[in-house]
Amino acid sequence: MNWKYSITLSSFRDVEPLKTTLKRMTMLGFDAVEMYGEPDSVDVGSIIDLFHSHNISISGITGMWGCASKESSGRKLITRNKSIFFQTQDYIKKCIELCEKLDGNVFNICLFSDDSLVKVDKNHARLSESLKRELMSTIIDPVRELSLFAKDRGVDLLIEPLNRYSTPVCTTSADAMYVVKSVAQENVGLLLDTFHMNIEEDSIEYSIKNTNGLLKHIHLADNNRKMPGFAHINFQEIVKALRELEFDRYISFEPFVPDAHYENDIRSGIDLIRSL
Repeated sequence: MNWKYSITLSSFRDVEPLKTTLKRMTMLGFDAVEMYGEPDSVDVGSIIDLFHSHNISISGITGMWGCASKESSGRKLITRNKSIFFQTQDYIKKCIELCEKLDGNVFNICLFSDDSLVKVDKNHARLSESLKRELMSTIIDPVRELSLFAKDRGVDLLIEPLNRYSTPVCTTSADAMYVVKSVAQENVGLLLDTFHMNIEEDSIEYSIKNTNGLLKHIHLADNNRKMPGFAHINFQEIVKALRELEFDRYISFEPFVPDAHYENDIRSGIDLIRSL
């Protein structure tokens, strides 16, 4: 199975100009990149020209949720605030439209919520499964409507579980699968991220194999959010699990990049996964 490789541009957004990142990713052998999801700050025509000039594809749009950017902290679907809810819906639609214009086909949704709805000590506790299901059930119909909007534009919506320190509502593959199965649309699936999985899953490999065809995208990063091979996650078992699933989509990386001196680390990580 010959995988293609992608990487998130949001990892480099505060490090260097986009054109510099694209040039370096092309040199490092990536087949595609994920554009960061800030559609109001993107000149689509210029971005398309830039990608064409570097002969690199766009695999999709990375949703900017939580503390990912200064604009993203108020984006919540699980909220009593109707203004925030409709602004978040509008944000998702804009990202779907951006994805279509850039010829990408995936966009991820992370389920953030009002703090008042989930009063829990994130450091030492987690929500009960019943409360998680109760909160997630409130967004099933809205996500289904968004999935139809995305389907008309050739885009898959991906539910991404995060770890409990980011959001307590959707933290495991089982949580995300509950949403995906409840929405019941073929263009709605899972995005799993090994950094978050290392915190929340009993077994990363089992959780991947247990997705039963719902896995549509994956982000690889080690448990310290560096590229694979710089900490202790067993990527050999992860690659084995993906092969057993006959996973045939992009293998994508989402590392933390502290500065512009990253080429050796990025090359080492992608070479490790290729070698496996």
